[in-house]
Amino acid sequence: MKKINKKNIKSLLIICVALIAINIVSSYFFKRFDLTQDKRYTLSQTTLNIIKNVESPLIVDVFLEGNFPPEFKRLQNETRELLEEFSAYNSNIIFEFANPVENEEERVMIMKQFYEGGMQPLNISVDDKGKQTQEVVFPWAYATYGDKGAKVALLKNLMGATTEEKVISSVQHLEFAFAEAFNKIIKEKQKKIAIIKGNGEFKDIFIADYLKTVRESYFLAPFTLDSVENKPKETLESLKEYELAIIAKPTEAFSEAEKQVIDQYIINGGKTLWLLDAVKADYEDLYSETGTLLAQQNELNLNDLFFKYGIRINPLLIKDEQATTIKLATGQQGSQTQYEQYLWRFSPFVYPSTNHPLVKNMEGIKFEFTSPIEILKNNIEKLFYYQVLNIRDL
Repeated sequence: MKKINKKNIKSLLIICVALIAINIVSSYFFKRFDLTQDKRYTLSQTTLNIIKNVESPLIVDVFLEGNFPPEFKRLQNETRELLEEFSAYNSNIIFEFANPVENEEERVMIMKQFYEGGMQPLNISVDDKGKQTQEVVFPWAYATYGDKGAKVALLKNLMGATTEEKVISSVQHLEFAFAEAFNKIIKEKQKKIAIIKGNGEFKDIFIADYLKTVRESYFLAPFTLDSVENKPKETLESLKEYELAIIAKPTEAFSEAEKQVIDQYIINGGKTLWLLDAVKADYEDLYSETGTLLAQQNELNLNDLFFKYGIRINPLLIKDEQATTIKLATGQQGSQTQYEQYLWRFSPFVYPSTNHPLVKNMEGIKFEFTSPIEILKNNIEKLFYYQVLNIRDL
């Protein structure tokens, strides 16, 4: 018995020493292992780089706290686990969950503040032992870094999806949502974007929400090509000061001089974002007395420029069986107008099928009067292309 006891004590001492040694070593070396099948806790290198740059306390207030149904409980748990992962890599990231409407006396004032900040709440039904109650949920978080802050949408709005489907998609999107918000507040604005004007492009009022979002991370400025004819070199040099040029739905043809400046801008490393309609077609035409729409080619004099880079935008309209619906009045019942949903094949509903960072975990996109892009063979490498998208669908 004494030999057995000595042996047990010796084994116990060895285990204790080993545990102490492991703890000492682990305090100097950090490594986490993701044993889940879908690698849900494996952060991308881009996210890790952003987290690494957090040099002072970054406070995350998560407003997803309260009496929730199982779907929102899952979103809450996944958000907590992701933030714990962030904190494990960088202790400067601090988070806290709170119920913003817990105090009934301040409920109305708090909800008003959230509305004004662009964080709309949701009303959900909670089944408590057979009794249905209504609860207000704020699926939002707010990240603060110094004097800068950014809101984080925890629940994605998917058209026609159930709450469970929205939560599943949102869980997959959480890492990107937080990484994007962190990147906005820890980095100072450095790059500049030019919004090209002068060829009948969209007025700012039609892309205000888009510009407001981009302005959080970049400097924006309008840029016209009016002086190209008289001062092409000066115009090109001024355009080179911008890292990106956005051309949003032009309706007037580009001159040869304007195309030359844009081409030289691209050749010298500039980037362009083209949002084009290859065919003139708009819903407003359907509201005319005839109720018909005449689709015409949108002649912008850009075919040769795109052809040079191996792209052809065909002046055609895509009809797709995987499309969204359009609501039409079919009659009246009493004083009420009756509506029915009809499949509208000119509005394809497209789901990205690749894992490219630009579209990974992105929900379906509704297109309107979409034209196909043809990729031509030449010595220019094409990394990623997508269908033409009207900017009003962004």
